[in-house]
Amino acid sequence: MKKLLVLITAMAVACMGTFAYANGIFQTSHFTAKHIAGMNDNTGDETAMYDPASTVWLKDGIYINVSSFAVIDNIEAKASGETSKGDVIAWTVPAVSALYKQGEIAGFLYLNILDGAPFASIQWDDGTLSTAEENDLLWTTISSLGEGKLPASNATTNKVEASSVTYNVTLGGAYKINDMFSVSLAGRYITSKTKTKLDGNATGVAGDYKLTLEYEEEADGFGGVIGFNVVPAHGWLIGLTYATPVKREFKTDVTKTKVTGTNPAVATGYSNILAGIGDTLDGKKANYDMPGMVTLTAAGMPVLGTIIALQVNYMLNKQADWEDAEDDYDNTIVYMLALTQFLNQQLRFSLGLMYADKGTKDDYVNPSAVDVNPQSDEIGLGLCGAYSIDENLNVALTYSYTYYTEIKYEVEKLNKDRHVVGIQVGYKM
Repeated sequence: MKKLLVLITAMAVACMGTFAYANGIFQTSHFTAKHIAGMNDNTGDETAMYDPASTVWLKDGIYINVSSFAVIDNIEAKASGETSKGDVIAWTVPAVSALYKQGEIAGFLYLNILDGAPFASIQWDDGTLSTAEENDLLWTTISSLGEGKLPASNATTNKVEASSVTYNVTLGGAYKINDMFSVSLAGRYITSKTKTKLDGNATGVAGDYKLTLEYEEEADGFGGVIGFNVVPAHGWLIGLTYATPVKREFKTDVTKTKVTGTNPAVATGYSNILAGIGDTLDGKKANYDMPGMVTLTAAGMPVLGTIIALQVNYMLNKQADWEDAEDDYDNTIVYMLALTQFLNQQLRFSLGLMYADKGTKDDYVNPSAVDVNPQSDEIGLGLCGAYSIDENLNVALTYSYTYYTEIKYEVEKLNKDRHVVGIQVGYKM
């Protein structure tokens, strides 16, 4: 039965890594359903989310924008002969914005998702590399208790389910200095929550047992957004935006510790042991900051009816506090290039390309690294069709595909891809 105790302890240690599993859902560089397909032309009513200073170039009025996109992620990770597969379907990743423009001023309020997704969870039916039999986490724990190598048939953490979502609320305004320059200032509030459930199985002298450990982590924080926009020539816009880092200290709340099995008396005893370990983890705090980000946007109409747009996001990972994990990464940089073509005044299409260098160092060798964002570089393709029903109402349908380039280290390989389908509705009053 000592081996069962080893698994209990190993599961408890596994839950000590903030965001280790839930953050594998996805970290999005996008803002709205239309934005994922490359239609970031700096002229739409959702522009406050990535180039807020450009909002003063819109026509006077009130703008309401609602969007949602669905995400399907497929993940396969390998290390030391072990393979872990994870899947997640996020049926809705919403974004809502409201904007008022009058004369030289504009005010805006928007809500969007910065990381993860609501009402979605990632499923690792065979566990992750952090819970695999040959993983350093289990082996270190086992060795420290003098057990040596513990066969997977006797004790395994074989299933992980996790969810994660980070909401962002931003309120701000913009001012047009003259016909060439504008500025913006906003404040934002961010709140994050993750849930993780680990299931393990063990075979002992007195029979078979199932272990369950569930916990939540929550954090929130405040930040600011500063923007600058210039119109160098008619039909062209250049914007520069800086979103400050947001300090997030996650607090762990252990919500369930349970052992069930063949011998109820033994199971109850080990439930008490697991509950005791859970009590030591309850209230544990760890930092996982939202890094600051600099965004450069540029858009123009080289010929009538054609818009070319470029966006570059530079995330300052090195300045964030990730419990020293930031030392294993460089800063992230994301490039997005889009071409939008108007067929007439009502109908337009766009094609977008994206490349993201997530900053993972080539010499970083860690079997559990696939559970932590940023992960691997990304290559994406987006398509969008938008139709203006009248001068006040427009609808867009979007699709994007993202391939996560394969990571190969001494002991690790990661393959991942993503499909995204979205809809967006904008209305001007």
